[in-house]
Amino acid sequence: VQSTEAVSLVLPPSLYLGPCSAASNKAFLTVKCITHVLSVGSTPAEKVDGVAYHRLSLNDSPTSSITEVSEEACKIIENAIASKSKGGVKGKILVHCSAGISRSPTLVVAYLMRAHKMSLKAALGQVAKARPPVSPNPGFLQQLKRLEEELFDNVTLDVDELPKREKDRLALFEEEADGEGEGNFKADASSAAL
Repeated sequence: VQSTEAVSLVLPPSLYLGPCSAASNKAFLTVKCITHVLSVGSTPAEKVDGVAYHRLSLNDSPTSSITEVSEEACKIIENAIASKSKGGVKGKILVHCSAGISRSPTLVVAYLMRAHKMSLKAALGQVAKARPPVSPNPGFLQQLKRLEEELFDNVTLDVDELPKREKDRLALFEEEADGEGEGNFKADASSAAL
């Protein structure tokens, strides 16, 4: 069972990514001032008062289509971040699936590509550096490549699936860190542990 220590801050200060266990952890949600939770596939055991919950259905299967779900996820994330909390502070959202490895990272990458005009390599690199176990299934990765081609007439990641070893996955994105890539996002994407 993963703990909320596995929750990662992907886009400071507003976008977190993690496992299902974090979505019903009142202490974590309160400390991090999370105003919204987007559940992808899995539903949290309990809902915490004062947090808006959203759910999108997506099976972690290479044949599942992410098109409509990713568009809806982008709207939910945008609206959550644009919302204001009681204290007038911008909203914060936790996006999760069961383990925070394939489905929810795929939708966060699609959000970064659409809303922040990041290339697939930059967006997936940002997410993988914040949360190293991330590994969208091969079908999701192919669909993200098609999305990149639709958005930017370009494909920046020429692999059919991510390497199995974490260090090899991270090495795939190292050349993006030099700031030369279009759509680069530089930020401190450190893990957000309690």
